[in-house]
Amino acid sequence: MPIRLFSTNQILAIVWFTWTASFCALAQEAPITQEAPVVQDNPTQDDEENLTLEERYLAARASLVQLSKEIQANQQQQAVPSVLDKRTKADQQINANPFSLAQHYPNYLLPLSYSKNPSAGIANDLTEDNVDNIEAAFQISMKIPIFFRPQESRSNELQQSNHNTDLTGLYFGFTAKSFWQVYNNEVSKPFRETNYEPEIFYTWQADLSLWQYRVNAFQIGLNHQSNGQSGLRSRSWNRVIFTALFSDFNSAYSIKTWWRLPEDNKLSVDDPLGDDNPDINDFIGRVELGYAFVYYDVSIVARLRNNLSTSRNLSSLELNVTYPITNRYDVLFQYFNGYGDSLIDYNRHQSRISLGLQLRFL
Repeated sequence: MPIRLFSTNQILAIVWFTWTASFCALAQEAPITQEAPVVQDNPTQDDEENLTLEERYLAARASLVQLSKEIQANQQQQAVPSVLDKRTKADQQINANPFSLAQHYPNYLLPLSYSKNPSAGIANDLTEDNVDNIEAAFQISMKIPIFFRPQESRSNELQQSNHNTDLTGLYFGFTAKSFWQVYNNEVSKPFRETNYEPEIFYTWQADLSLWQYRVNAFQIGLNHQSNGQSGLRSRSWNRVIFTALFSDFNSAYSIKTWWRLPEDNKLSVDDPLGDDNPDINDFIGRVELGYAFVYYDVSIVARLRNNLSTSRNLSSLELNVTYPITNRYDVLFQYFNGYGDSLIDYNRHQSRISLGLQLRFL
């Protein structure tokens, strides 16, 4: 009888240790292209002894890859359902299409918007006496991907179709919000105020399940917001913004906070350099809490900002209620109360009620 250095059981133990050490790496690899040896369902001891160590390793490797696929599929089935699943899937499809732009924040047109205490804004001919309380407001917001994290876990089919199932990556976003005195015939219907908000941010799609909640994403970005004016009408600030997004089957929750990049003080009131609005954090706030709730076809989205001050606590609330009229558009009712409705009015308390249309967002 030939002398063996290792028994069959010892060899299997060595191979099993090798499989275990490389299991995490193997789970991320694409399916094995090399054909594994054919093994009978109930191999005999002689058949096992006839297989070489390399053949047993390749067969076990293919089995582990198949097992990892089954585990991932089972995890997806057991994932907590999220109200944001449809939104996430839409963004994935848009990112895979080079001819599409994704919504960053909601896009809407409010032809009827009544504000209780509007300022004259940036228009030269507007004054506190001739500014209309009724105007139109609209917001345009979009984002484009700059860089995606390499997706080693994507299957061959997804790689061939260039469909990225993970939204993790670097993005550029742009938002413009305007207030238009379209019904003001005295001063030729000027734009009272427009705010521009370019930003670059990194999103990590977590998709972690915790009890009955889903941890959807975390985000960090550099944000600039201004009204594009100069002199006494100039308003602007730069922030580093941190955002966390959570959800369950019919609700979404967000926590957003920021650190304002410091600026030098102005040497004079009309100094073109320096801080245009050094107290903006005291009015617009330092933290924002978001809540979205979907009940059948009705969506309710609320945003609450607060300055976290104990001496002079100031807040603002924005409430949006939508109802679909087509597959693309919703009727939007919007209510705002507080500070920061626009940059020109950041330190002016405002109450606003509006009605219009919004592109489907949830």
